[in-house]
Amino acid sequence: MSPSLESLSVELLDNIVSFIQPRSALFELALVSWKFNFLATSHLYRHVFLYSDCPDGGIRHMLPFTFIILHKPHIASLVRTFTFRGYFHYEENLTFAPDNGDEDNRRLPWPNHVECNDLLRGLIKRISHSKDEEVEWNKAVLSQNAPNDDAILSLLLISLPNLRLLDLEITSLQLDFLARTFNRISYLQPPFNTKPTFTRLTDVMLTGIDDVYPAEYVLLGPCSRFPAMKRLCGHRLSAEDHHPQLSALAGAAIIETIELRSSKLRVDGLCAMLGPLKSLRTLIYHIGNSNAIVPVRTRDILCAFAIHATSLRRLAIDHDDEYPFYFYAEADTGDRAEPLSFVGFTALTHLRVAPVFPFGRTPLMDFIEPGSPNEDEMLNRLRGAFPQNLKSLYVTHSGYMFLGAQDGMERAFEILIRHKECIPNLRELVFEGPFADKESVRRVGQLITLAEEVGVNARAVSLEENSYVKERGWGWDEEARFEMCMHNSMGERVQLLPKAVVAAGEGGDSGNN
Repeated sequence: MSPSLESLSVELLDNIVSFIQPRSALFELALVSWKFNFLATSHLYRHVFLYSDCPDGGIRHMLPFTFIILHKPHIASLVRTFTFRGYFHYEENLTFAPDNGDEDNRRLPWPNHVECNDLLRGLIKRISHSKDEEVEWNKAVLSQNAPNDDAILSLLLISLPNLRLLDLEITSLQLDFLARTFNRISYLQPPFNTKPTFTRLTDVMLTGIDDVYPAEYVLLGPCSRFPAMKRLCGHRLSAEDHHPQLSALAGAAIIETIELRSSKLRVDGLCAMLGPLKSLRTLIYHIGNSNAIVPVRTRDILCAFAIHATSLRRLAIDHDDEYPFYFYAEADTGDRAEPLSFVGFTALTHLRVAPVFPFGRTPLMDFIEPGSPNEDEMLNRLRGAFPQNLKSLYVTHSGYMFLGAQDGMERAFEILIRHKECIPNLRELVFEGPFADKESVRRVGQLITLAEEVGVNARAVSLEENSYVKERGWGWDEEARFEMCMHNSMGERVQLLPKAVVAAGEGGDSGNN
């Protein structure tokens, strides 16, 4: 007789349950037996995904769910990843479940449980630093319908002892409670000095929800200081005023990767976040969001990066399809696109960069005659642009370099290839388009052939328009996945040369070279 499922070991059953799809089937499995209830519960709570489903923002079951987490620590200990998508719930958009009528889309109140009020008051008292602060928390949390998700999420998140990944979509509105709580955790202020929190949190994503305006980046600083942090990602973050959002932190923090996409941070914010970090290995800064009122000054940005010049292995500085420089260069408060030198980054092996950063805002239109003083000048300029240890150079937004008006920039890369002693360790060179026409493809093909003659693996990768659009991944090879973010889709990358195949991941420059 074949054994029943119940007779199998817990370890084997747990492995079987992990493959059950859709997740909603786990609800039914939990009713089969006590053993399956235990297994299904652990998987149901392992990955928590909350999406705002109330007409005016917020999550219908937010308060009952929070009570379960606070009231049942063994349930809270099961949570490994926590994701929030949608709008926070605030007092000004309060909706609640009425005593009668249609409740399908209304926010549910705190459960009518004898311990609920005392449980909330006790937690608030432990984390408050003054009586006034305690009153502020009570007002935000203790009302029957608790309008402030900023406060509710703060209490919820600090109650997840085994949290590994946090993925938050945040609004451009105030984040007072989350910012206060996260800062105290990062500074090890009471009560987190005696009861450390987020000790297993390794990955954080903070993404703005508004499709026009950026969200504040006030949470970036403390998140970079959590004790186990390895990867910190920010998306559509910036400022709408000229007030600092981050303050300098003391001490050293260890983190491997920081990625900021479609974001604009004030330089003081970049310095405050990057300064305390120790041995940062990968830094990706993708400048974007034209509605952010933050000047883009390339040399100031590089100065903020330079504190990690001896530890950075991979650096990407790029921009959205829209050109990020909008103001007159001579204006004191305007953008400045001055040529950058990466020579001081002595550990750098992989560089992904848009042409405007090494060459500046002024396009190179004039053809550089071979053997002319202009060629010597460009050669010296290139020697001062790229570090000698560089193995991989990935040039984004390079399609326009091969148009007729940009002969000088195309010629600059030809000079770089012919004088490989400028970057003696270069093994990979990638030009990313789109490329406008056959003539552009022919011209980039000439550079690729020349590069191959000197032992450099060169490719041209095109971003195909009107092709399959997918959610863009994260990390250097774009293999890390979070939930879908606003305006984070991309077309298919197709390798044009030396042969047409679908490019994997980022299109090449992996960290294994």
